[in-house]
Amino acid sequence: MQYLLTGEEMTRADRYTSEGIGIPSIVLMERAALSMTEEILKRFPAPHRVTVLAGRGNNGADGIAVGRLLLDRGWPVTFLLMKGKISEGSSMAVQLRIIESYGAKAEIYEGARDQIAGTDPEILVDALFGTGLARPLEGDYALAVEEVNALHDKKGLFTASVDIPSGVSSDDGSVLGCAVKSDLTVTFAFYKRGQFFYPGAALCGELVRKEIGITKRSLLQSPGLFMYDTERVKDLLPKRDRAGNKGTFGKILILAGSEGMCGAAILCARAAFAAGAGMVRVFTPEANRVILQTALPEAMLTACDPGDPERLRRQLEKDLAWADLCAAGPGIGRDAYAKNLLQALFEILSGDRALIRGLVMDADGLWMTGSDPRLSDALRARAFPEQMIMTPHLGEFAHLTGLCIGEAGKNRIERAQGLAKSYRSVIVCKDARTIAASPVEERIFLNQFGTSGMATAGSGDVLTGICAGFLATGLEAFEAACAAVSAHARAGEAAAEVLGEISMTAGDIISYLPAVLKQE
Repeated sequence: MQYLLTGEEMTRADRYTSEGIGIPSIVLMERAALSMTEEILKRFPAPHRVTVLAGRGNNGADGIAVGRLLLDRGWPVTFLLMKGKISEGSSMAVQLRIIESYGAKAEIYEGARDQIAGTDPEILVDALFGTGLARPLEGDYALAVEEVNALHDKKGLFTASVDIPSGVSSDDGSVLGCAVKSDLTVTFAFYKRGQFFYPGAALCGELVRKEIGITKRSLLQSPGLFMYDTERVKDLLPKRDRAGNKGTFGKILILAGSEGMCGAAILCARAAFAAGAGMVRVFTPEANRVILQTALPEAMLTACDPGDPERLRRQLEKDLAWADLCAAGPGIGRDAYAKNLLQALFEILSGDRALIRGLVMDADGLWMTGSDPRLSDALRARAFPEQMIMTPHLGEFAHLTGLCIGEAGKNRIERAQGLAKSYRSVIVCKDARTIAASPVEERIFLNQFGTSGMATAGSGDVLTGICAGFLATGLEAFEAACAAVSAHARAGEAAAEVLGEISMTAGDIISYLPAVLKQE
C-alpha cells in the first residue's frame, strides 16, 4: 500500500523530519538531488547538455543540486534562475554558493524569447515549482513553461521534473494556468495526489518514487488517500474454507436486465461467479428467461412479470429471504418496472429484520434513485443492510449529487465522502482514476491500474458482480470495494495485453479475472 499526499501533508512531513526527527533539511535535499541524478544517469549514461530551470524556492534548490552533481560527472550544465530575491539563509542561497565555488553561476531568466533554446539543451531539469504551488503560473513562469513545452514537442527535448511537473496541482492534478510536459518525474518519499489524477497524471511521464529519509515515521497522522501497489488481489481476500460449500461461499441475488437488456444481467452474474460466489440467482423479466438459461446455466432464475407490481414484490421478498447479498441496477431500465422494483427493494430493506447482509447498487438503479426523491429517501432510511456499495460512473455520480458532470468532477474526493456519509454506503466513483470513499472513516482508495480498453459497454456490470462476489466472502464493504476495483482493473490490463485496448470487451475482463485471482 502506498499513501498519496497533498502538498500540505508533504510539507508537514518534511518539516517534522527536520525539526522533530532531526535530519537536517540540507541532507534531505542532497539525497533528493542524488536520487534524481541517478535516474537521469540510468537513462543517459553518456554526458548530455543540461539546462536547469530553477525557481527561487526549495524545488529550485533541488534542481541546482542536481545540476551540480551532473557537473561533477563532467556534464555541461547551464543554470537558469527565475528573477527575485533570494533569502540569505535559504537552501537556494546555499546551493548557489556551492556552484559558485565550482566556478559555475546561475544566469537570470529574463523572459526573453528563446532564452532557454539559446542554451541548446538536450535535457531540461524542471525545478520551477514543487508541491507547494497553489496559484496559476503567470508572467515569466508561464513564458518559461510555454518555451519548454514547445522545445519538448518540436525538438524532442527530454524534460525531467523535480518532484512534480511545474504547474500541476499536487492536490488534485489540475493544471494551474499551464504546466510542464515531462518525460520523467522523480518524486520523493511519498507519491502526491496530483501525480495520479488527470490531467496531471498525463503530464508526469514516467513517474519514479525515491526514498530520501522522509518515512511513515514523519507522518503525524495517516494520510486519507492510499492505493494498492504490489499487493496481490488474492491476498486482499479471506482464505477460502476448504470445508465450505456452495451455500457458505455466498448466495447472491442479482436484480438486473430488462426487455432488450439481458446482457447486463449475464455479465454481472458471470462476474459474481468468477469472483467466488457459490450461488447466483438472477431476478429479471420473463422475456429474458430463455436467453439467460442458455447463456448462463449455472445461475438460478426468477422470471417476473414487469406489469404486476404486487406479485413482483412477493417474489422479491422470497428471493431476498434466500439470499445473503443483493446486487441491483444493471440494465433494469428507467421505466415503471425499474421504479416498482427499487421501491419494493428499499421498502423490504426498511423492515424490522435483516434479510440480507450486503447490497451493491449500480447503473440504472443509481440513476432512478437519484431521479426520485422518494426512492433516494427510502434508500437512505433503510434499516438494513449496513454493508452497501454504490458504483456510479461520473455521470451517475453527478446525478446523485445534483450537479453537472463538470462540477461533480471537481473536488471529487470531498463530494464522494459526502455522498458516502449521506447514504451510509461506500461510494465507488468510476473514472479513468476510480476512487472509493468509506462512509465511516476518512479513507479514500485510488486505483492506479486499468486501461482505456475498459471504457466499453458492460464493464461496470462486471465490476458490480465482482463487488458482490467479494462482499460475499465476509469482507467489510470498503475492503471489498477496494479489492474489487483493483481486481477488475488488473483483469482489464491482462485482457488488453493479449487482445489490445481497441478490441477487448467487458466479457474479456471476466475471462482474465481467474488468472488475476490465482496470481502467485
